[in-house]
Amino acid sequence: MKRSISNQYDQLQEKLKGYVAMMNFRYINLCIKADPVSLIPVKVNVEGTEKNLEQVAMTAKKDDYRFWIVPKYDEDKDSICKGIAKVHPEFKQKEDTLKIEGISEDGEAYDVHYIELTMPDVDDNRYNALKDAVDVVYQECKTLMEAAVSKAKAEIAFLSVGEPKEDIDGINKAVDNLNEKCEKQRDKLRDKKLQDIEDAYKKWLSNTEMD
Repeated sequence: MKRSISNQYDQLQEKLKGYVAMMNFRYINLCIKADPVSLIPVKVNVEGTEKNLEQVAMTAKKDDYRFWIVPKYDEDKDSICKGIAKVHPEFKQKEDTLKIEGISEDGEAYDVHYIELTMPDVDDNRYNALKDAVDVVYQECKTLMEAAVSKAKAEIAFLSVGEPKEDIDGINKAVDNLNEKCEKQRDKLRDKKLQDIEDAYKKWLSNTEMD
């Protein structure tokens, strides 16, 4: 088989995996649960220089719906809040203090200042908006994947002229298997996101009924 044919397969594999990965990243940033990946785009302005959040603070999940952000320097707290709000204005921010025993030099309790981020409720309005957004992102990914597969198949067909039939059948089967595998991964990510939305919506309904 020609190297150029194998290259078409490799390029298609890279494209399909990239499209699915981008879809997943966009789903993560349709924030429902506290996923650390959603904080990757956050930039913090420190003395005129943009820094990644991980450079200026430690982050931890308190539970499925809350983060704790602990600034390395207290004076960066306001800049961190602004940086997070710029990327995720929907996050509820609350500043608080945690008293930790016996880690200061004199053995006294030590106050740690932190920012608590709470994911927004999935209420009636957000429920519908999130489901619509999930579908839009899914359809965009599906369209890109279908176009990439069609183009790769056309290129392979052109390059395969004169190649043995078993080689042609083999590469076509490999392309179909690759496409099927990536489609399953794509659909699994969509289904999981929709389930997360349903779970969060039921949680909101339950809390509303108790109020």
